[in-house]
Amino acid sequence: MVLGLGLLREGRGLRFAALGTLLAVFAVPAYADDPTPPPPASVTDINRSLEQLQAEAAAIQADFAKTTITYTNALKTAQTAEVAAKRAEAFAAASKTKSDAERRRLGILTAQAYQLGIPTVLGTESMLWSLAPVAENLQEIADRQTAIKQLGSTQVAQYKAATAAESAAGTAASDAATKRAAADKAAETAQQLSKEVQSKAASASMAMQGQLADLAGATQLSKQLQTTRNQQALSNWQTYLTELAATKVTPPAASTIKNPAKLPRGLQPLKVRGRPVAGAAAVVDGGRTVRVLPAETIRAVNRAFALLGKPYGVAATGPDKYGCLGAARVAWQPYTTLPNLIGKVYPNYQKVTAASVQPGDLLVMGKKSLGLFHIGIALDNGEMIAADEAKGSVVVTSVPDSLYAALRPTLGRPAKAQVAPASTSGAYAFRCGNTTTTYDVGTGEWTWPLAEGTYQIGTSFGQAGAEWATGFHTGQDFPAAVGTPVRAATAGTVRIEHPAWAGNLVRIDHGNGLETLYAHLDSIDVADGARVSAGQRIGAVGTKGNSTGPHLHFEVRLGGDAVNPMPFLATGSASLGWGGYSNGLIPASKLCGITSGHALRCDAAAAYQQLASAYKKAFGKTLCITDSYRSYASQVDLYGRKPSLAALPGTSNHGWGVAVDLCGGIDRFGTAQYRWMMTHAAAYGWVHPAWARQGGTREEPWHWEYGNPASA
Repeated sequence: MVLGLGLLREGRGLRFAALGTLLAVFAVPAYADDPTPPPPASVTDINRSLEQLQAEAAAIQADFAKTTITYTNALKTAQTAEVAAKRAEAFAAASKTKSDAERRRLGILTAQAYQLGIPTVLGTESMLWSLAPVAENLQEIADRQTAIKQLGSTQVAQYKAATAAESAAGTAASDAATKRAAADKAAETAQQLSKEVQSKAASASMAMQGQLADLAGATQLSKQLQTTRNQQALSNWQTYLTELAATKVTPPAASTIKNPAKLPRGLQPLKVRGRPVAGAAAVVDGGRTVRVLPAETIRAVNRAFALLGKPYGVAATGPDKYGCLGAARVAWQPYTTLPNLIGKVYPNYQKVTAASVQPGDLLVMGKKSLGLFHIGIALDNGEMIAADEAKGSVVVTSVPDSLYAALRPTLGRPAKAQVAPASTSGAYAFRCGNTTTTYDVGTGEWTWPLAEGTYQIGTSFGQAGAEWATGFHTGQDFPAAVGTPVRAATAGTVRIEHPAWAGNLVRIDHGNGLETLYAHLDSIDVADGARVSAGQRIGAVGTKGNSTGPHLHFEVRLGGDAVNPMPFLATGSASLGWGGYSNGLIPASKLCGITSGHALRCDAAAAYQQLASAYKKAFGKTLCITDSYRSYASQVDLYGRKPSLAALPGTSNHGWGVAVDLCGGIDRFGTAQYRWMMTHAAAYGWVHPAWARQGGTREEPWHWEYGNPASA
């Protein structure tokens, strides 16, 4: 198997460093809740983390997706071949009927000529062939005089027409036989693949069931590891404060060290890559250079640490919950009050280079094509404190690849105007380190990056291994011969890069936070900044960079994060995770019951209860429900029974606990109940996806999904 060595960049995995002694010199508040003690080393050695389980589940789902995609393609081929065979058979039958009619007509002409004594131009064999259809009808003679006039001129022409029709009928029959054989072969292939899908389904279901036993422990371990990471970051910060206190330097006011050229006596410029850093200084103590941050910055970082562990809440500003902007806002008060939108924060505070980022800086995440969608408080070591929706609280986390800019509040307003990228409707999908549960690439065409028959399926997304800095494979590999044409998956704008791990890399920005990456290319056939269409050639397969053989390493990224490419290739859309869980593998403890036997993600469950209450007031009946959260095993079972109707396992929103199937009249277009839902459901955060509506790609009046509440 070919291994694409993937992105050998700064990993996002959790760090397991042991805690040092916390030496508090400045008053750094403890966590809001007493932290869970870090796990002993043996726990991290023995147990798989939640991230590892998620990667393993993604690999299982990718393998099953590969099989089902092959089966679906074979089924389509079989259906197409069957249609072609039936069409050819119908044409052959029509051709045979026409041939018989032409031959009969010739026979009549021959019989007439014979009875009238008119010399025939046909040989004996041809004449007998022409008479065969009318052997019992030799008396079918037209008017004697008319026949005498016509027979001489039409007999040869009719003979040619009859023989041509006979030949055409033979060709059609042969074509029909060939297409029938192809249809039967395609049907046999589809049937064999159907059995393989059933076998894979059983294996995938069993594997996922095996993971369920690990989830409870992994969930607790994940919390412990996050607490360890929070404590390690706090330990590092307190160590810095201890070092600063040892210098006997009182943290100065921000205004006094704003200009590196005009620092107070005893301080010198803090330099990064030979350039002085504005808003910070340095002091030499015992031969060591210690960074000096302003008092306002130290206070802001202290306040940020005090928020660790506080629950996440959409647009929440505290004191119990914090949204994307809430934590950063509280940290920097009362020194400054951040605007209520991240896009408005960016123009108001001086931007600094990524290389010169210091603790306390505001880190804003986003894309030019998407807008700004996340904000954090910078720490050292590539980390930040941020409200994280995926983890459900304020945490220490890695600075993501989607970092757009770093801002330093103590420098005041920017010297030059800073214009934030225009926010699109898709920006909300990436708020606070999370993504929406469903991401659709839109109506544009979605093409496999290599043509059918030119590649094999290699290392899957999510495969664990030490070869990758993240601990797992971030893309899907397609082994293929060097020089095999590589195509753009869908339309977008090209960016060409040459990182060591990839050699030659084409990155295509498709807008709305969606990117695709094509690595290890032997050659690149498009220009940097070019606009490409779906299926357009962009390069050729190679083995450049860190690679063990010729293959294409293909990635799909959303908001800078790598996601499983297989669902996108299969359907043009994908369902994405929350809270570190895999689709259909959410522990019962993370779900909330809504009615007998049904459960949803807790925010969706609360919204459902409100919707059900309003529905009962309107109709006097309990809201009727047939399906809610659907485990991976049940998705596999449903797909095995109804592959043409069910979503590809691992891509269903039922597997995220944010979809319901309703009944009681809602399951029929045009009823009073359905119309009521269309009018009122959105007020409670429930939406009827376009594909499920009347005239959509798959009409399902009963299917409703929890979207974004209007207040959010």
